Amino acid sequence: MEVKNKAAVVTGAGSGIGRGISLALAKAGADVMVVDIDLASAQKVADEVRALGRKAHAARCDVADPAAVEQLADAAFLQFPNLALVFNNAGVVATGMALDMTEKDLQWTFGVNVFGVWHGSTAFARRFIERQVKAWICNTCSENGLGQASIGTAIYTAAKHAVLGMTDALRSEYGDRLGFSVICPGIVKTGMWNAGRNRPEKFGGQFEGNPINQKAMNYGISPEDAGRHIVDAVCQEEFYIFTHAHVAAIAEKRWQEIDAAMRRQQSQIDAGSYSTIEIQSKVMAEFAAATAAPNRSHP
Repeated sequence: MEVKNKAAVVTGAGSGIGRGISLALAKAGADVMVVDIDLASAQKVADEVRALGRKAHAARCDVADPAAVEQLADAAFLQFPNLALVFNNAGVVATGMALDMTEKDLQWTFGVNVFGVWHGSTAFARRFIERQVKAWICNTCSENGLGQASIGTAIYTAAKHAVLGMTDALRSEYGDRLGFSVICPGIVKTGMWNAGRNRPEKFGGQFEGNPINQKAMNYGISPEDAGRHIVDAVCQEEFYIFTHAHVAAIAEKRWQEIDAAMRRQQSQIDAGSYSTIEIQSKVMAEFAAATAAPNRSHP
């Protein structure tokens, strides 16, 4: 996917990975619509993009609000007729042992990390398809979406699994017209640990992040390095995008557990069963044949 002289929308771009992506895009020759729930932060990053010689526009958007995302999509195409890339990157985390988490924690995390990605993916995908634009949609997942169920991140891990499944399904249904990627980073040195500073009242209001998480995130790679890896991978049209080598071991561990369980249960599994994809194909073929049958008998 060529990014030079194209424009991109990046959510959660006022800091962290979103800022890293925005700067990497600018260095690669793209214009950027810098989107964040904190407009002041978005404006600072937009200034950094302009300093690199590219056009930039800052916008505030709560990606958990579908109407706001629809408005963002309309505004983005008006601002940048050359829009061809969308990075649904905004994300939040509330940490704690699973049984201590609240319904509000769940609603907030899924509202931003899952519904926000859904809103951004579908709003822009519809417009890209209508305009017949060769475009790319890139959704931020995590190593947690591949099987890294770290202690204290049950809700976050569940949300990131949803992002991976959603993006893969979108690729299956619309991959002949649009490109899709899913970003699966390890720890990046960002302010994610303190995402609660922006939590709306309807989801329980603001809260201070855990300083232990801050300390852990200080061991992460820089957002600038993450952004460069991500943009390079999009240019190579990769579906899975990685920023940390160890993530391969996470995926391998999950596969080994699945493989071992399958082998143990092999004698109990119906070897002649159809896969879901095979069943879908058979049913669609049967439906098409039944629908066409009356037309053949009455030419």
